[in-house]
Amino acid sequence: MENGGAQGAPADGKTNLKTISLAIDGLPLELTRLRVGGVYWVACADAGHADLFAAGVLAGSDALPLAVVAALGRPPASMVAPLTAEQGPARIRLHEAAVADLAPAVRALPAELARCAGAHGTLCVVQVPATALESLEGAHLARWCRQLHDWASAGGHCVLLLCHGEAATLAPRLLPLNPLCSGVAQLYPHRGALQYLVHYWSNAEGVFAHRDFEARWSGFRLGVVADGDGAVATALAQEGGDRFLYLAQADALEGAPPFSPAWRLFENWSALVAAALQAQAATVVLSIGENADVDALARIVFELRSERGNGLKLVVREMQPCLRYADERLLLESGASLVAPANLPLARFLTLLETIQGQTWQGRLPDDPERLIRLHRPPDVGGIVTPAQFRQLAVELLDQRGGVVESAVLVLQPVAGVSPVQALQQLQMRRRGDFACMYAGQVWLFLFACRSDGVERALGNLFRLPWRELFDGYERQAGHDVAAMSAAAGGFAAAPMQQMPPPEPAAPAPSWTAPRPIRLGGEG
Repeated sequence: MENGGAQGAPADGKTNLKTISLAIDGLPLELTRLRVGGVYWVACADAGHADLFAAGVLAGSDALPLAVVAALGRPPASMVAPLTAEQGPARIRLHEAAVADLAPAVRALPAELARCAGAHGTLCVVQVPATALESLEGAHLARWCRQLHDWASAGGHCVLLLCHGEAATLAPRLLPLNPLCSGVAQLYPHRGALQYLVHYWSNAEGVFAHRDFEARWSGFRLGVVADGDGAVATALAQEGGDRFLYLAQADALEGAPPFSPAWRLFENWSALVAAALQAQAATVVLSIGENADVDALARIVFELRSERGNGLKLVVREMQPCLRYADERLLLESGASLVAPANLPLARFLTLLETIQGQTWQGRLPDDPERLIRLHRPPDVGGIVTPAQFRQLAVELLDQRGGVVESAVLVLQPVAGVSPVQALQQLQMRRRGDFACMYAGQVWLFLFACRSDGVERALGNLFRLPWRELFDGYERQAGHDVAAMSAAAGGFAAAPMQQMPPPEPAAPAPSWTAPRPIRLGGEG
C-alpha cells in the first residue's frame, strides 16, 4: 500500500473497470454494477458501516491494479484493515484530510483524486462525513459534483463516495443532480434491522429506482434479503428520497431547536405547507391549539394528501386540549397519518413519529373536503326537544352521517322517586348536536360524535347531580329503535312532551344561628 503522496499509474496506463461492482450478496446484478466514468453515493448511518462497505467493495476488486482510498476527517486505514494481503487491488493509495481542514478538503477533493489516481481507470473509494457537505448547498453542490463527474468521465475512473453520519438530507439534495451522479443508495437502521435503499442506480444495464432490501453483515460482506420480503420492504420501496426529512412547525417541538439537520422548522402553517408541497415521503408535523382552526387545518391536510400522495407522513399535534372525537376523525379522514393528543410528552411524541416511519397512508380521500367537513360538524340544534322532533332529528343524523361519525342514542330510566321532568331539570347541555326528550316515562338522549367508551364520561358532564343517582343505568339504542319510537308505548300522543317547569329560584341564604354548646362523651 502507498500513502497519498505516492505517484504513478499502472504500467499499461489503462485499466478495465467493467468488472467493478458492489460486494453485496443477494442484490440483483443490475443494482451492483458501477460504470466507467460514474460517480456513486452510498450514505451510511455511521463510519463503522462505511468502513465495512468500503472493505467489501475493495475485496471484490482484486482484478484492479490500483485503487485510491481516501477519508476526510479520519484515517482511511480502517477501510482496508479487514483485508488480508491477498484481497483487494494490487496497490491501494491512501489519502487523508485532517479534521481542521474539512471544508477546504471537500472543495479540493476533485483535484486531490486527480493527483492520487492513475492516468486512466482508477477506482476511488472516498469517505466523507455528512457534516462536511453541509457547506455545499444548491449551485455549489452542483458545481462540485460536476467537477467530480467531468474528471471521472474524462479519465475513465469510477468514484464511490461513502457519506456517513446524519445523512437524511443528502438524498433529496442529490436526486435533482442525477445527470452528474450515477447512483444514490442508503444503508440505514430501521426498527432493529438494517435496510439498503436504492434511490436510483444507473449503469450499462439501465436505470433503476426505489428498491429497498433488508440487509445483514457477515464479516465485512453485506448481504440482502430479496425486496418484497414482508410488508415493510414493500411500503418502504414506495417512498421517496426525502423519507428521512422532518418538516415541522416550531411550536410543535415546544421551543426545542432542530434535533438534527434532518429537521426543518417553520413558524406557521403557510411556510410549512409551501415546503411540504415539494416533499414526497417526508414527515410533516402541524400543530393546532384552538378548536376554531380545525376546519382550516383539515383543508390543509386534504390538500397535502391529494397533491403529494400517500407516501407523505402527515402528523397533527394538539398543543392545547381542543380536539373532540369528531375533529380527530375529520383530520384522519382528510389524510392525516396520526393525531397526537395534547397530554403527550415531547419524548413520547417523538417515539410515535418513529412508529409511522416506513408506512404509507391507507385511507381513501373523498372528492370534496367541504362535504367531509360538513359531515363532521354538529347540527345547529341542541337542548330539550319534543319526542317527534327527537325522532326526526336523530333518524336524519344517523342516516346522513352514514357511520362517518359515531353518535350515541341513549335511553335512561329514572330511579324510583325521580320523575323524568325532575331528571331533565338536572340536564345542562352545552354542545351543539346534543339534544334530549322525555318519552314513555324515560329520558332519551342523542349525543353527537360520542364514542362508546366516552358515554359515561359525557353523562357525568351533562347532569348537575351524579347521573347514577338519577337513573337506573342506560341502554344504547340503534337507528331502528329510534325509528320505532312512534309505535312504542302507545305512540307520541300517549306520551306527550311535558313542558319544562321554570327553574326554581335560588334558595335564600339561611339565617345565621349562634353555635350551641354540646357535651362530648356519654352522660354522667
